[in-house]
Amino acid sequence: MASGIVESSSQGSQGQESSAQGGQRSKLVQRLLSASSNLPAFVNDLLTTQAVMVAGTEAAGFVLEKKEGGPGLRAIAHIRPDNSSAETRAAAIAAFTEIIKPCVTQGKDGAIEISSADNHPEPQFCLVTLLRADGEVVAVSAVITRCRNLERAQQRLMSMQLVAGYFELFTLRRTSEQSQIIAQSHQHVLQLATAVATAEGFESAAMNLCNELATRTGATRVSLGWQKGDYVRVKAFSHTEEFDKKQELVVELEKVMEECVDQEEPVQYDPTGEGTPNVTRAAQALSRSQGGNTVLSLPLRRRAEVVGVVTLEFPHGVKLGPQAATGLAVAVDLLAPQLFDRYQNDRWLITKAGLSTKSLLEKIIGPQYMLAKGIFLLVVGAILFISLYKPMYHVSAQFAFAPTAQTNISTPFDGDIQNVFVKPGDHVTKGQALLKFKTFELENKRAQAAAEAEQYRQDAEKARGEAKKDPTKYADELIASAKSRGAQAQVRLLDRQIDQATIKAPADGIILTGDLEHDVDAHKKQGEPLFTFEEGSGLRAELEVAERDIQWIKAGQTGQLATTSLPSAKYPLKVDRVDPIGQAKEGDNVFKVYAKLDEIRPDWKPGMEGEAKVDIEHRRLVWIWTHRLIDFLRLKIWM
Repeated sequence: MASGIVESSSQGSQGQESSAQGGQRSKLVQRLLSASSNLPAFVNDLLTTQAVMVAGTEAAGFVLEKKEGGPGLRAIAHIRPDNSSAETRAAAIAAFTEIIKPCVTQGKDGAIEISSADNHPEPQFCLVTLLRADGEVVAVSAVITRCRNLERAQQRLMSMQLVAGYFELFTLRRTSEQSQIIAQSHQHVLQLATAVATAEGFESAAMNLCNELATRTGATRVSLGWQKGDYVRVKAFSHTEEFDKKQELVVELEKVMEECVDQEEPVQYDPTGEGTPNVTRAAQALSRSQGGNTVLSLPLRRRAEVVGVVTLEFPHGVKLGPQAATGLAVAVDLLAPQLFDRYQNDRWLITKAGLSTKSLLEKIIGPQYMLAKGIFLLVVGAILFISLYKPMYHVSAQFAFAPTAQTNISTPFDGDIQNVFVKPGDHVTKGQALLKFKTFELENKRAQAAAEAEQYRQDAEKARGEAKKDPTKYADELIASAKSRGAQAQVRLLDRQIDQATIKAPADGIILTGDLEHDVDAHKKQGEPLFTFEEGSGLRAELEVAERDIQWIKAGQTGQLATTSLPSAKYPLKVDRVDPIGQAKEGDNVFKVYAKLDEIRPDWKPGMEGEAKVDIEHRRLVWIWTHRLIDFLRLKIWM
């Protein structure tokens, strides 16, 4: 290792050496107590003091950094009296790091022997002290010194620990200074807020703010501009009540302010080159025209939107640090909402109404809260739709197909069935035999009647011949003739009955009912039904309309129907007539409504059912959905 920082020369007296060291220590402690401005500088001064106190030969200071694998050490000070190379110094720092790590891990100070006294009268020790703030280790100082033994090294470590105690004083002073700066900033903000709050109107508040900023910052001029559309217009100057808005200075200031608005961040131009790194072209032009002033423009924000700008001009040579600029930016940001409210309240009533309408529209169609807006618009649209839309109101009812011309065929006389030629569903033609009764007895009676008629005819002819000879026989002729005519009438009656024994189709059509295949030889009485016959292929729909809807149904109305077997197909219908008498069905009262069909499909059969909807009139959707409930409530309330 290199020779000591404070060399212990054998020349001179021991008293003079002690006196010199005491004086140097006193100066170092006074320098340490004066407190360096930042942590690295303070650690360097502290390390120098500790090295002098323990006659160190080399020293290093480190700051702890939080890392994923554990605390890391970053060197911020290294004291080595020789002019060694960078590689040598880097190797020394690495060696210090390895020595210090166990102390940091254990959280203890230590005196660590790093070389024996083989080649030197005294061994080398590394004295490590941990520097704490609020009970946590934040930095480490290490000094290498030579001592006779470990006990002597520990005594010197105690001297280093005494000097390390000044680190707490440094942290306390820095905390106090920061608190003082914060308190001063708060005081400035409160005073600026008071100046704005006590003013009457926007222009007065802007003037007060400019004056207060000029007084407290030492600025030669403070100006305030307000956003108006895409441009910024100067509204107030410090210590100036009236000014010409078209003068060259005002135009230059507006350009500077617009430059700040475009970038939405503070813009500072310093002729010495210590300004902000953003665009400062307009601020630079203003500075040159005013003799090299420092120009600082701060945006005024309300809800993240820039509404104005404050521009401060400082005389040449005045240094405005970054902390001061940041404090001013925070102050004007806090005052911007108050100025915005003043600006809004100073406008004409009609202007306020227009701007409020515009703001409301922007919020409605803006990108924020899209989900809530979408739901609101959907709800409003749905309300308007059901309130204004007028679809066709329909009355729904069950229906069944029925034939338009239906004939019931009955038994013409008492008799027994001989043959059945058809069954339900058969299509028949006019005159086609449907059923035949037995005619054996009728035919016997006819033969008997025909024989009697012939006998009476012959008796009449015989009586007629005898009457020519004997007029008294004329009466016998009349009686025989009458009996002959009676017998002939009986023959005609029996012929008719024999002809009626074969039931024939009255027209082209279809057999609907009458399954008599199993009734052969069965006796039927006169008038007993045999078949139900539908003439042609005509069908109609018979609707069963509920009592609550019958008042809407009138002849001539149109609608549609769909069968149960084919619900997707809709067919038109037209109301023909309404049965005025209701019928009880399943605990409800229904009315028969008969409807004509514009189209009759071949696969439709009488008795097929489905649902029909009769068009009533166009009604609002909200009425269609609620009229039954309203009618029910009206009835219950009335009752």
